[in-house]
Amino acid sequence: MNIRKIVSHALAAGVIAVGAWLPCVSQASVVIAGTRVVYNATDSEVTLKLSNVGKSPALTQVWLDKGDPKADPSKLDLPFVLTPPLARIDPDKSQTIRIAYTGEALPKDRETLFWFNVLEVPPKPAATQAGQNYVQLAFRSRLKFFFRPAGLPGSADDAPGELTWHLGTLNGKPALEVSNPTPYHVTIIEAHVGEGEHAPKFDEGDMVGPGAQISLPLSAAPAAGGKVSFSTLNDYGGPIKHEATLQ
Repeated sequence: MNIRKIVSHALAAGVIAVGAWLPCVSQASVVIAGTRVVYNATDSEVTLKLSNVGKSPALTQVWLDKGDPKADPSKLDLPFVLTPPLARIDPDKSQTIRIAYTGEALPKDRETLFWFNVLEVPPKPAATQAGQNYVQLAFRSRLKFFFRPAGLPGSADDAPGELTWHLGTLNGKPALEVSNPTPYHVTIIEAHVGEGEHAPKFDEGDMVGPGAQISLPLSAAPAAGGKVSFSTLNDYGGPIKHEATLQ
């Protein structure tokens, strides 16, 4: 099996098709333990567990990218080694992926964001009739992967409380402008201004990087000087609620 060819097809089209038109015969079976990965510079490695909860073996390939989901894994040059990069996982079995930093220079004053990819290719199905056509899907998952240098001021848990919030516009519509003065990435799940069922809200999910500013579209125009209630994700992917003054 040519895994590079499989990856190329999966990235380009999302499917691997054999034949012409018959129904799909596969579904995702590999489960990732976690929704994000944090690599502290002081760690020798981090691990991530993949489990096959399906009834058939699955072939998996893992890699990191810099944010381009269409990047060819074979052409990426990143300072991490993933072991094993390719593995067969039998039903009810798991595979531990080890990720080690190789030491090449990365920014020391802020987190760096990468993306952890898992491509799952199910086995070829047994045709019920000779020459029967079928369509087989390759499933891909991507998780945020944060490299966190040692000695950063503050903490990731405190970073949401350092965000500043202003009223603004986005494409001519009301929005919240969020500025992040910290060296950490902050993932915002939702936000609303004021209270009540009709309070202007943002519920699409977004992330503001270190030293960056983003605009979150609101469902309506809020009153000035109100309170912003918002939820973020911590290092473990758990939601945390916060409040801030709208400046």
